[in-house]
Amino acid sequence: EARATIHLVQIEVSPTHPLLLLKRALPWAAITEVMTRHWREHGKNVDGGPGLPWDVSLYVPLVVLMLIKGFDSRQMEAYLAENVVARVFIGRPHDAKAQIRDHSNIARAYAALGKEGIEAINTLTVREAHRFGFVDEGSLSADTTAQELPIGYPNEPGILRGLAQRCGRALTQLKKRSVQGLEGALDQVQTILRSVKEHHLFTSGKADKRQVLTRIMREVGELMVQTRPLVERLGRRSDRVIQSARSRLMAMHEVIKPLMGQIVHWLTTGKVAANKIVHVGIPQARAIVRNKAGKKTEFGLAYLISRLGGGYLFGERITANADERQMPLKALAGYRAIFGPRATPELVVYDRGGDSTPTRQRLTAEGVKDVGIQPKGKRPWSVAEAVREQIRSERGRTEGSIGTLKSNRYPFNKPKERLWQTLEMAGPRSILSFNLNKLMRDLVALTR
Repeated sequence: EARATIHLVQIEVSPTHPLLLLKRALPWAAITEVMTRHWREHGKNVDGGPGLPWDVSLYVPLVVLMLIKGFDSRQMEAYLAENVVARVFIGRPHDAKAQIRDHSNIARAYAALGKEGIEAINTLTVREAHRFGFVDEGSLSADTTAQELPIGYPNEPGILRGLAQRCGRALTQLKKRSVQGLEGALDQVQTILRSVKEHHLFTSGKADKRQVLTRIMREVGELMVQTRPLVERLGRRSDRVIQSARSRLMAMHEVIKPLMGQIVHWLTTGKVAANKIVHVGIPQARAIVRNKAGKKTEFGLAYLISRLGGGYLFGERITANADERQMPLKALAGYRAIFGPRATPELVVYDRGGDSTPTRQRLTAEGVKDVGIQPKGKRPWSVAEAVREQIRSERGRTEGSIGTLKSNRYPFNKPKERLWQTLEMAGPRSILSFNLNKLMRDLVALTR
């Protein structure tokens, strides 16, 4: 058989390629320090300890490139194998091997950064854009939005079915480990699943559905009673699989406490409870009551998105149904986390939800020259007509930026992640990807 030969192909890459312009502009020393610190906290061998070293010089540009492109780890693996500019960006243009690292290592490198690591890199990116003159720090506009999650419509029987299924999987794992006394609980799980199917397929009318739902709640309560002694009994077992199953059961016990009250509230009032849990696997996801036309309630994670003059974004996750009158102050705190504790924008923009006399007074006391919060009702504006035009423009641009975040290019909505550790990174990751691409476009425009 003829032996396969390695073909080395020489391709010239222009130094003005957008990715290479961005590479030269980014503060690599600061980014490396942030990433190394978070990798060390997650047990990566970055300090030359025993075993295989963690290749910081490879993973730092690799993860940044993955964030720029908005790829997952498998897409990034394929991109590195095929793209010449990607090899130059990560500093491995002469490596003859087709694959530099497999997707699982890339995924671990990204996940080990955590939400704090992604947010720290975003701060560095915004500061670098400001150094180039692309950011107008005199203007700050903010608005709240919801990050929708890839979950089904959260009807009550479906939520309780998810709880029963998770308990069932945990009990099955325990049964494989020869834990005794599980038959009653496993039978109860099947009883709940049959009742949920009955609710979906064979009930008609509100009274009938309410009756079956009440029965499902009673059956779930019985399951919790049956599994509580089991959770206490297994606390002393050291088996990893047993402890994992026990942790899942404990999580279901924690989530059912507030959830039962919220379902009872819906049954008695016909209204969705504020902060209602909508997914037992992601209890951080809540019902966000909007009461807007065509959008009465949203389901997911609440975010405050802030836009600086020039179009760069920063944001943070907030509690569902948080007091919107505090959001302009929270946006100012996020602004100062980037530019310094004494930095103050000349103009702060927010919609009428943030209108409050104490909020206006506080912003003025903090040194904000123009408080551009739209007044409620017939209250007068606190700024001149010329400034109001700028406020309307900034509000429209902020809405547009949020819409761009939710596009397929920066999938802020319905992220693919399933584990909370990476799911909470999805929002900051979308914002960082947006800013890195904007910085790249601004650098390209600067060279023309």
